[in-house]
Amino acid sequence: MADPDLVARLLAVQQQAAALGTTLGDVIATRLGIAGTDLKCLFLLIQRPHTPRELAKELRMSPSAITSVVDRLEKAGFANREPSTSDRRQVVVTVVPERAQLATDLYMPLFTRMSEVLTQYDREQLATLHHFAEQSVTVLRAEIERLSR
Repeated sequence: MADPDLVARLLAVQQQAAALGTTLGDVIATRLGIAGTDLKCLFLLIQRPHTPRELAKELRMSPSAITSVVDRLEKAGFANREPSTSDRRQVVVTVVPERAQLATDLYMPLFTRMSEVLTQYDREQLATLHHFAEQSVTVLRAEIERLSR
């Protein structure tokens, strides 16, 4: 049986980490000269090209709002609109790799430091942390869906 006090403390620290992650994203966006929402969009584009409709759906934004985000990313040199290879009526938003690398580089010290923290755990503990992180993502997605109804 889990210790309720320890569970409460863990949830409080997780909430603090989430808030700090949001603040870090805002700081990095400011360093890049873009908005926080633009940075979220940029990281989706780093994963793969998206249509504006896909971006709007993933970011839970209206089509007109995502158009503004893509316009700003294009103006800042982080993204391009290109004709879709499968449907000439559509465009695909792609990342400009050299510019996107600037964002990735700003996160590298965090990734390095967090990797150092994780080396303190053995394989079984890391598997538990990984499972917890996956379950957290699942719960967060469900809460987003619930609150979006």
